[in-house]
Amino acid sequence: MRHISVLFQFLFVTLGIMIGIVPSVRAFEIGDIEIHGFISQGYLITDNNNYMADTKGGTFQFDEMGLNFSADVTDQLHIAMQIFSRDLGDVGNNEVGLGYAFGDYRWLNWLGVRAGKIKIDYGLYSEIREMDMFRTLIMLPQSVYPEIWRDSFSNINGVSFYGYVPGGFMGKFAYNFQIGAMDFDPDGGFAGYLHHKLNDDLNLTDIDSDYSWFSNIQWHTPVQGLKWKGSYYRIEGMSAQGDLSMVTKEGDTFDTVIHYDFARKDGFTLSLEYLWKNLTVSAEYSEDTLDSNINFEDETIQAPPGGGPPETTSQGWYLSASYRFTDWLESALTYSEYYPNKDNCAVAIKIRTKSKKSGNTVSV
Repeated sequence: MRHISVLFQFLFVTLGIMIGIVPSVRAFEIGDIEIHGFISQGYLITDNNNYMADTKGGTFQFDEMGLNFSADVTDQLHIAMQIFSRDLGDVGNNEVGLGYAFGDYRWLNWLGVRAGKIKIDYGLYSEIREMDMFRTLIMLPQSVYPEIWRDSFSNINGVSFYGYVPGGFMGKFAYNFQIGAMDFDPDGGFAGYLHHKLNDDLNLTDIDSDYSWFSNIQWHTPVQGLKWKGSYYRIEGMSAQGDLSMVTKEGDTFDTVIHYDFARKDGFTLSLEYLWKNLTVSAEYSEDTLDSNINFEDETIQAPPGGGPPETTSQGWYLSASYRFTDWLESALTYSEYYPNKDNCAVAIKIRTKSKKSGNTVSV
């Protein structure tokens, strides 16, 4: 995440306070520029395990702030940017950075181009997940929208092609294709997920990829308020490395650098949403697949047969309904399930290493 100077951080906080106190949203115009801002503060507490933060004792480390600017340069050209900050336990820590900044040129109804740092359009709500005023739930269902992934799966630095195509009696179709580079922070939330997925003893030092692409198609059906959406993403050339300490049965310790090359990191989501008066009903199903190969800098350590752990696919889904009773009261109910491995199999990987004293088998 790109950092901003202390002076600019002070300006951001000052403007945020002027816009409103938690939770609030305001908008006003200066000439042809629209300025919007929001501040939200939450409190997390659990009665048993810690969930994404130190929640057993309760924590206020759960807040978001944003300040965005937008303008219509012409009837077809729109520009926008957002300054954003959030904190969720050890993730974010209220560092101020550029949430998005892009130019959007709508050439025709069926073809528009958006370029810069753009919001990822995946599933029903990924593109607007930082705008909590547009939904009832404080957090989106974690089975499909993992909060811990947001530092990497919110934006993409690249270009997007999108448009709408009328379908006559079948309704209307929309598409969006995005391609570019994702930001991976080895100390971020997605890295934490990857660290746990690969090896709990791993000290992850670097994550990178060649490029990523996201695509989706929406069908606005002839039934008013009913739409279907299918989304797919793939990260190409993804790799990671970190420091790993291994201990043999005889007590020998090996410190080595381990490299992961991901043969596959992709996923898809199928979505359904129905709006009727003050009622919103939605359902989504998602799968994510991870397949990696292992290499060691220490040549005395041999990678396991097949090059690494087996390919695994996580699975998640939810059902949700919300209803707006008045302008100031809205309620929602959600049921969600998530499986880290849809095949529900636990696999232990063995590698072989030969020390100066003796040959031993250790687990990774």
